Amino acid sequence: MNPLRSIRRVSLLAASSVLLASASVACGSDGPTQPSVAGTYVATTFRVTPASQSTIDVLAGGGTLSINIAADNSTTGSLTLPASLAGSTTSLSMAGTAVVSGSTIKFQQTADTFVRDLTFTISGNTLSATNQTAGGATFSVTLTRQ
Repeated sequence: MNPLRSIRRVSLLAASSVLLASASVACGSDGPTQPSVAGTYVATTFRVTPASQSTIDVLAGGGTLSINIAADNSTTGSLTLPASLAGSTTSLSMAGTAVVSGSTIKFQQTADTFVRDLTFTISGNTLSATNQTAGGATFSVTLTRQ
């Protein structure tokens, strides 16, 4: 093999490696990748324990909680508590924003509910807040992506 051709081949390989490495760095992110949380979530566990009282299974009592998180982290959805649990049927909007930080998520919402006081842990298709206190009660809520 011609020595000049070998040098040229090595130079081309070296240049290609530098270009690929540069492209790889340029396409990389500056920070950790946040998990994608977009989707519709429905409560599959929803228990509340008011101070000095027994635990209430809100779902068994007819309550619901659903939150839709859009790709831009805006949220919609509703929290509904039946009259048997709230004195009168109560339905509140979950409109607001989901704030993701590492493997946790908090909801910033206009409606003044316990939901915005909880920190949910992201794990696969679930968002969970377990034994967290808000407003004098302890909540355990699991939201499962549908």
